[in-house]
Amino acid sequence: MKSRPLCFACLLFLIIRGMILILVSGDSLGEIPASSIFQQEEGTTVYIRGQVYKKSHTSNIQILYLKNNSVTDSNLLVYDENFIEVPIGKTISFKGKTMLFERARNLGNFDPALYYAQQGFYGSIWCEEVISVTGNTNLPAENLHALKMRWQDSLVSILGEKNGFLLSAMLLGEKGEIDDDIKELYQICGISHVLAISGFHISFIGLGIYHLLRKMGMPYAMAGALGMGILSIYILMLGFSISVIRAFVMLLIRIVADMTGRIYDMPTALMFAAAITVAARPLSLVNAGFYLSYGAILGILCVLPAIRKIWSNHWKWLAGLQASLAIQVMLFPIMLWFYFEISTYSVFLNVVVIPLMSVLLGLGMTGSFALLLLRPIGKGCLMLCGQILDFIESFCRMSSNLPMARLVWGRPAWWKVIFYYVILTGILLYIKCYKTTGKRRLRYKCLISLFVCSLSVFAYRPEKGLQVTMLDVGQGDCIFLKGEKGDTYLIDGGSTDIKEAGKYRIEPYLKYQGVKELDYVFVTHGDADHYSGILEMLRRQSVGISVKSLVLPCTYKQDLALVGLAEEARKTGVSVYFIKEGETVGEGDLHITCLQPAQADKELVGNEGSLVLEIRYRSFSMLCTGDVEEAGEDALLSKLQGKDYDILKVAHHGSKNATSEAFLKLVQGEIALISSGEENRYGHPHPETLERLKTFAYRIYQTKENGAITIFTDGNSLTISRLLYRL
Repeated sequence: MKSRPLCFACLLFLIIRGMILILVSGDSLGEIPASSIFQQEEGTTVYIRGQVYKKSHTSNIQILYLKNNSVTDSNLLVYDENFIEVPIGKTISFKGKTMLFERARNLGNFDPALYYAQQGFYGSIWCEEVISVTGNTNLPAENLHALKMRWQDSLVSILGEKNGFLLSAMLLGEKGEIDDDIKELYQICGISHVLAISGFHISFIGLGIYHLLRKMGMPYAMAGALGMGILSIYILMLGFSISVIRAFVMLLIRIVADMTGRIYDMPTALMFAAAITVAARPLSLVNAGFYLSYGAILGILCVLPAIRKIWSNHWKWLAGLQASLAIQVMLFPIMLWFYFEISTYSVFLNVVVIPLMSVLLGLGMTGSFALLLLRPIGKGCLMLCGQILDFIESFCRMSSNLPMARLVWGRPAWWKVIFYYVILTGILLYIKCYKTTGKRRLRYKCLISLFVCSLSVFAYRPEKGLQVTMLDVGQGDCIFLKGEKGDTYLIDGGSTDIKEAGKYRIEPYLKYQGVKELDYVFVTHGDADHYSGILEMLRRQSVGISVKSLVLPCTYKQDLALVGLAEEARKTGVSVYFIKEGETVGEGDLHITCLQPAQADKELVGNEGSLVLEIRYRSFSMLCTGDVEEAGEDALLSKLQGKDYDILKVAHHGSKNATSEAFLKLVQGEIALISSGEENRYGHPHPETLERLKTFAYRIYQTKENGAITIFTDGNSLTISRLLYRL
């Protein structure tokens, strides 16, 4: 570092900023600053005046970005479904309602509040009525926006929506309209980085222009200034993402070094770019893109030389494999921390995809500009881009169907991440300093073995006791259990107010926990708020969480929804079982016993016929009641004689017609768990039900107030934790 004072200073700055962030917000960043307007309740009507500095849109809505607004110091997002014509630079006055960015409701779920806070937004407004549009238009910005939209429309008109929007994301950074299946396919295959405007794009364009101008005989200074000028215009059109800032700063330093005859030092350029990014956006330090972008370059700088020293080759094609491996080694813990899984074949996929990206970007740029002069040539270039995108998609689908295509490891503990990088640093220093030739191969084998041992730390997840989590799925039910031997169970999983709850609420949580397969999935009855997410998961076996066994109540034939669910399970190769009163599923000291229905309970249909499960683990006990109420609850009373439970999962989301006084007298529980959606139209839980629970001295926990609720027990004592806290 003595020879790199700027590099050291920037690294020190990053460390200090990271420590400040942890001290202020905590390692979970539970506290995100909010402007005064968004401390009001959601839906408050406000009158706002602000200047539009950026805008974007999808097929359904226009998004305006406001600065210098009249109600808060932070910038604002304004959603407008009427697509009001507001040029960039104009000042808009309008009436709207406040909308809060929601925190993640379950561990592993996407956190909108944190995502937008990283960009400097702490709330948004739904535009209801525009009062006036005044001021001057920012012509350069407005023209660049118009150019961007016309460029995107041209790509879509020639390639169709799927490939057109895909190429638009790669060239223009517009990802809002990408097909969800393609986006997920790229992610599980480990090539989602190609969908972002990355350092590769910026370097490809910036260096390409610079070297072209130099070959044309232009002087260094003029070629550098003109090249960076053109690139700056392109970046202004794209926007300043983390990867764009890194690439632009590093490229600027590289070209300036070339122009002035100085040596380009990549580590210094990297740290300087990181310092600028964090200075402008402190919350970048909790952004996945920050670590992936900078980590990839560190992999090339630090890991690649060691790999080449161990694994020398004389074939050019192996160089790409070595670089891909170096990046994966560096990013391994980062990928697990943010995405909880690893694509097994991503190293090989990137060897094919990255070279194709050079061709794709070259053809995309050439074709786009050729449309202005020689449309047939431009169209031909873009059609070739479509063929390349189709090939990449086919290649990804083929690899995703290979055995063990994904390894779900869950989020590692922070000490495991530190341990990994300490071991990796030691190995890299040893390889760099080791110069003797005797027994080199043996020593390197020992080092690789040590590195493999450090990887095994991530796989080590000691199971202690029983974990029970009531997930927040909005207006619905979902309970996850993990036994001491590692078997996993899901009781219900559906929602009526959260779109694709299986994909966005349940599966991310399971991946966070390192669950790649559910041993048993119970469905209590055929209401959509109890099974819709499970139906999604059955249809997503190849890309989501696999299900080994589906367990339905023995009276399932009385419910057409459950009959259809059983048929869907069989189509996907999932075993289907039917459980009746007295039958038990479990492992070791964990027993999940069916209390109801019995085979003869054919008069109990709908909610009354819900599957009722008793969970016992040593001296711990819990009663899961589905939506049972009225007749079903009356039938259950005789089966509860002489029993008591620590925890009651309150039936039917706290409905007025369930959880009677007679029922509570028998259960004699201490903790009541209620799953219901925020501001649900049913009014769940009902005030009378809450009052009955309080009368019997229950401690009440609700998902709509607390998010996911998790109980850990060793069979004798228990602890309960909530993801969110509300006064």
